[in-house]
Amino acid sequence: MTVIDMKVIVDKNINRFEELVSLLDDLNDIDFLHLNTEEIKNSSIRDAQILFVRSTLKISSDLLNNTNIKFVGSATAGFDHINTRYLENNNIDWCYSPGCNSSSVVDYVMSSIDYLIKNNLFHMDDDVGIVGYGNIGSKLSKALNAIGISNISYDPFLNLKSLKTFDQVKKCKLISFHIPFTVDSKFPTSNIINANLLDNLENKIIINTSRGEIADETAILDNKNLTYISDVWRNEPCPSSKIINHSLISTPHIAGYSYDGKMNGTINLFKELFIFLGFNDDKQKKNNNFINDFLDIKKVIDYPKNISDYSKSFDISKESLDFKILAKGHKDILPGDIFLKKRLQHLQRRDVSPN
Repeated sequence: MTVIDMKVIVDKNINRFEELVSLLDDLNDIDFLHLNTEEIKNSSIRDAQILFVRSTLKISSDLLNNTNIKFVGSATAGFDHINTRYLENNNIDWCYSPGCNSSSVVDYVMSSIDYLIKNNLFHMDDDVGIVGYGNIGSKLSKALNAIGISNISYDPFLNLKSLKTFDQVKKCKLISFHIPFTVDSKFPTSNIINANLLDNLENKIIINTSRGEIADETAILDNKNLTYISDVWRNEPCPSSKIINHSLISTPHIAGYSYDGKMNGTINLFKELFIFLGFNDDKQKKNNNFINDFLDIKKVIDYPKNISDYSKSFDISKESLDFKILAKGHKDILPGDIFLKKRLQHLQRRDVSPN
């Protein structure tokens, strides 16, 4: 198949993708169809070869059966919305965008810690335990080191001498989770924050920017000795109003929602597209450089030495207060349309941590 015969379906909400397609001459011969998420169905993608999505769309056999799709890409840091086994069994290439919003999430955690310090709930000589030492966890450790906060990390999938055990991490004053949601893995993370864990913690702080499903929210509500900060919730986009109002800081899944985090996902999809189309190195470099310049992607080199610099990127306390006011208007469940609307209203911010 030649490029001129190719059709690409793109989720309309992938930031600035449609705008960039119109500016890249090397893509003129490709038919791009930009659809709203709910419009991406089996019937609308049958004659396409490439599908680009966000985490809001489940990639499954129901969506892809009897289509011509040969490549699926996601502009998101996770891939639990993708049935990778189905794709691989059917010789469909796929990619996601690991680490695209890692700096944004680190900024969120550091802003949360600054809030805790200002409210005398955490001190510079307290220590932080990091669960998960991937793109986010490793950056968080560097950010904490730069401002002089002691920290240790645990990751059962990595064999690094610097890593500690989960029991050691549990002794820290604050524990921040940066892990995928897994059920059938060697170290499943489903409900890793549970009653058994919480019963062994006293006057601790937990920050969850991973997935709502790693936490037993009933156990959190029942525990009186825990300070809980969360950006993610079970049953999104219809989370429990009770857990939102119970948490010290509650936000509508916006930790990774910086301008740079969103654009990095878009940039990655273009990079993967150029490779899939067989562009040579010079052609890839030319197009990638144009995209970076057009999107105003600036390279951040150093981590801040002052923790208050993170809070300047956005007011996390106001974000939480506004979200809680919405939740208080609904006794049990926050409706999905309200959650998603609030998420989209998150003010644009740039990354403070290095890219």
